[in-house]
Amino acid sequence: MASPSHATTADFSLPALDLSLLARRAALPLALAAVALAVVLLAGGPIGVLADALGRALSADPRWIALAAVAELLSFGGYVALFWLVGRRATPRLDLRAGAEITLGGAAATRLLPTAGVGGAALTLWAINKTGIGTKRAGRALLTFLSLLYGMFLLGIAISGAAIALGLGGDPGHAALAGGAALAAGLAIGVALALAARTGETRDDAGRIARGAALLGASVRDALGFVRSGDARLLGAPAWWAFDAAVLWATFHALGEPPALAVLAFAYFAGQVGNTIPVPGAVSGGMVGTLLAFGVAPDLALSSVLAYRAVAIWLPAPIGLAALGALRARVARWAREDADAAELVEAIVAPARVAATPARRAPALPVPRLTSPAACPGSA
Repeated sequence: MASPSHATTADFSLPALDLSLLARRAALPLALAAVALAVVLLAGGPIGVLADALGRALSADPRWIALAAVAELLSFGGYVALFWLVGRRATPRLDLRAGAEITLGGAAATRLLPTAGVGGAALTLWAINKTGIGTKRAGRALLTFLSLLYGMFLLGIAISGAAIALGLGGDPGHAALAGGAALAAGLAIGVALALAARTGETRDDAGRIARGAALLGASVRDALGFVRSGDARLLGAPAWWAFDAAVLWATFHALGEPPALAVLAFAYFAGQVGNTIPVPGAVSGGMVGTLLAFGVAPDLALSSVLAYRAVAIWLPAPIGLAALGALRARVARWAREDADAAELVEAIVAPARVAATPARRAPALPVPRLTSPAACPGSA
């Protein structure tokens, strides 16, 4: 029998990074940026803002930039801890080291590919599935992890928006905008909890929306179960967002004075919503636009956000690429282990199967019929 490892080797290899594809995807945004810069120069637009932002960047305090780098590493520490908690519950193969390789590799995919975060999620789902737990369980484990992570994200929007709406920071004229965002985040949390409360069975012929809602509700229930457990690794969810936002806070200190804490947090979370748009610069644009709306100086907002993005993107990227290489070797090892286990099971089961098969009986030979002497002709 052919070894299963040969049949699955290609399936357990990570896709290569297509640099030509990345170049083609980056061509359009770069062309648009060049056109925009040309328009600014020719029309005599606010080129002074760009010059002031560049001047601020050149005079940045390196101590605050170093603090921003430490905060980004701590942020990823929280991400790894949370994934370790959820992944280990799904399968023993997702230990701390495997979780670190998957999360850092996913971060590299998210930052290097303009896929609105889908690249990192797809790689994470791929890696969980390769542990052998099956696609359905892998998807539920990933959704449980994301429910914990983005539940904290929605809570951050709700808290920071409510603080501004209540006059605890920022321009009171923007209280309605911040309050609306806080209300929307609260409604999203309420919908997720309502789906989790529905514990009935979903019919097999239900539509895709119904099945998706049922899967999301089950994942939120799993997430609530983790919350009730009180495991310390749950702190990884707030640590991921808080330390990453601290990077923005540190870059503001490196370049000038930060706005009120509620405004900074709200701008950070509002900018992260841009992660759902597969266009380079959506996150930075969202943050800068929100900061400008709250009266932050344009040159300070632009330089601080760009410095934040430089730390958040380029610090984890090389670490993530190294993690991808380690993950490739780990997944290949899982494949070999599964192939060896399959061969061992086959070696044990095959003799038992043969022994249990009833032996075929040989066909009986015909018995000659004996006749009495009286019936034989010529008998005396």
